[in-house]
Amino acid sequence: MRVSFSSMTTASAAAKVLEAYGYSATLEGKDLVTNCPTLLAVPAIEKRVGLAAIEQLDLTGGAAPPRETPRVQLTA
Repeated sequence: MRVSFSSMTTASAAAKVLEAYGYSATLEGKDLVTNCPTLLAVPAIEKRVGLAAIEQLDLTGGAAPPRETPRVQLTA
């Protein structure tokens, strides 16, 4: 899963939360790539940094998605 955040600070905070659960969390700028299951990652991120900090959520596994893969665009 790849999550794009509004800032590197929030991406880093989210990475620390997921790592505390024992999952990998790699930062690529403001993007966080993790092997954490979505049903655990989203509530954990919401609790720590809030969902408003998420700019984009890619559920395809973190790899660059093909053009036809739908992406979830979150707007406040």
